[in-house]
Amino acid sequence: MTDKDRKDWLRLIEEDRADCTPRDAKDSAGLSTLPNLLPTALLLHKGWPQAAAWAWSRLQAIDGLQRDDLAADYWSGEKRRCKAACITLAERLFKLGQGEAALCAQMLSVDAGVPLTFDKVLPQIDYCAEHIWGSWHSEAENAAIKQRLSTWWSAADGNFEGDDRSIFLIAYQNWGEEKVDRKQRARLAEVEPRERHAPAKAHTAQGPGLVVMPRAKSTQLRDAHREYAELVDAHLPLIAARDLQHVRNVLLCEYPHATSAIDLVLRGLREGQPVRWKPILLTGPAGTGKSRLVRRLGELLSLSVYRIDGSSSADSIGFGGTPKGWSNSLPSAPFRAISQGRIGNPITLVDEIDKTATSDHNGRLVNSILPFLEGETARCYRDASLDAELDLSWVNHIATSNSVEDLPAPLRDRYRLIKVPSPRLVDLPVLAANVAREMALESGEEAFSQALAADELDVIARAWTRAGFSVRKLQAIVAATLEARDQMAVRH
Repeated sequence: MTDKDRKDWLRLIEEDRADCTPRDAKDSAGLSTLPNLLPTALLLHKGWPQAAAWAWSRLQAIDGLQRDDLAADYWSGEKRRCKAACITLAERLFKLGQGEAALCAQMLSVDAGVPLTFDKVLPQIDYCAEHIWGSWHSEAENAAIKQRLSTWWSAADGNFEGDDRSIFLIAYQNWGEEKVDRKQRARLAEVEPRERHAPAKAHTAQGPGLVVMPRAKSTQLRDAHREYAELVDAHLPLIAARDLQHVRNVLLCEYPHATSAIDLVLRGLREGQPVRWKPILLTGPAGTGKSRLVRRLGELLSLSVYRIDGSSSADSIGFGGTPKGWSNSLPSAPFRAISQGRIGNPITLVDEIDKTATSDHNGRLVNSILPFLEGETARCYRDASLDAELDLSWVNHIATSNSVEDLPAPLRDRYRLIKVPSPRLVDLPVLAANVAREMALESGEEAFSQALAADELDVIARAWTRAGFSVRKLQAIVAATLEARDQMAVRH
């Protein structure tokens, strides 16, 4: 890139910035609105596939960009073809005046094993990370960006020459190792002086947590409830939000059609603070992946998820529990969720809450949920089965529904409604690749999986269009496509 091109590129960036409002640097990592494609945000991804999926999903917002003819090479999984597609994308983006997006495409084309490929991107990224894009990131993000850039400069100096790994993966792994070393040094620095003046008897401090079932507010448990005895007066941990930028990046790659929904879900979390949401109701057409999104949230945040099938719940017993006098007495679902995960802030998921029975015989499930959605009530909830006062105020309540029209008004008022839209045809390459990768993981054949070819994507696209763009049906379509591929391989 010539000096003139560089000046034009910087001018384009400044013009782009004038139309945006910088986020507060104190916000949690990755949760505020960012430009469609920001090179520093691309640096924070932990591997080339994740970075490529994040960039591809945002290219669709650029008017006049032709990219469909490059999809097969871009997603081929072959370094040479991917690099050629990214270079072509960068040229097209520069012609459209999209300087930042073009730089992102160039970043995806660099090769950690070839130092010269970094010359065309590093000076621009380094300069703008320092003088232009810093205000868009939190302090934690800027620290991570700076470390990753140092790894990129190291690659430009030839320190990874011949390495087959992507620079995104190398930078992420180096950052992780550095974080561990830094934490170990900090712990040693803190422990050493403390040990010099420590009393003879050591004391281990407990982390953030709470006592859900205090003995002073409980009666003696029945034999049927012996499994809950160890929870009496137990200090249960509250799981804190860690590496929210990574959580967001993973979810955006897996759900490119649900960017706004993901940001709304994560907005209430703060890095290093215990995970706690206001009750959330994910609503949207069937097959958009709402239930799986909740499960992935739990996995990425290390929270257990206790699922209740709303469509098969005919009364309030499944959620609210049963009185102590019943022969098969059952505690409330939030307490069962705590018992299952042995943490104070698990997720209770009521799936398809709009399909619960409407009969008032033995109570309605939707009505039994209400007391748990109010903080004050949940903090001192008297469980009729255990005859104990419980602190359930940290339990995270999430429900899914296809519509909200038939839900009682008190229930709608207590939930924060978040819409999960249907995926679009442009999201197919990312979604299909995710489905194929999950199938390979489940079968234990991840190392032998191959990317979907262009003709396979074309067949999948036609079938998926007829199926109404359902993520659930996409799984069956991809499975049938891979099965057909295996059969063809056997014949030949």
